[in-house]
Amino acid sequence: MKLKYLLSLPVGMVMLGIALLMEKFLPSNNFLDFIVGLLIGLSLVLNIYYIGSVIRHSRKEK
Repeated sequence: MKLKYLLSLPVGMVMLGIALLMEKFLPSNNFLDFIVGLLIGLSLVLNIYYIGSVIRHSRKEK
C-alpha cells in the first residue's frame, strides 16, 4: 500500500484525540467549537478514506 493510505489512519486518530482534548480542557467559545468540529470532521474523512483504501487494496490482491 502507498504511504498516504497508511498515514491516513494515524493522522485521523491524532486529529480526533486533539479535538477531544480541546473540547475537554479548553474553555468553550465559538472559535474553539469551530476548530473542534473541523478536526472531528477531518478525522472522520481520513478514517473512512483509510477503510476504503484497505478494502480496495484487499480486493485487488484476490
